[in-house]
Amino acid sequence: MRRIRWLALLPVLLAGQAGAGDDLGLGGLLLNETRTFAGQAFYNAFTETWRALDPAGQYSLVISERPSARTGSQITVRYGTEEVYRQFIHFSAERAARAGRAAPGPVFDHIASGEVDELFVNPDLAPDEIRLK
Repeated sequence: MRRIRWLALLPVLLAGQAGAGDDLGLGGLLLNETRTFAGQAFYNAFTETWRALDPAGQYSLVISERPSARTGSQITVRYGTEEVYRQFIHFSAERAARAGRAAPGPVFDHIASGEVDELFVNPDLAPDEIRLK
């Protein structure tokens, strides 16, 4: 009799264990696509400051670099498919780190304001019918 109870409970227990692994618990990722020492300095300074603004790891960002021997590097920060920050930096690790410490504030503000704007979108109104001033 006891064996039959365990056999009846076995599918329920296995289903509970299978569901536990579905949530990987990945928080915000900061993907590094920089190529030069200046890009690495920007990325390191950016991530230090960013973790203070987003301690819960809510947002995932891609930080990429397009180096050029003539103009320095173009640093781009993307949130999803949207480019939220772009700046040219020269090949100086100190200047790049300074830019990396200054960038998270505007990036975080842009993302937060975008989320607030999404809260006020009404699917019943066309974009030209609502004017917020």
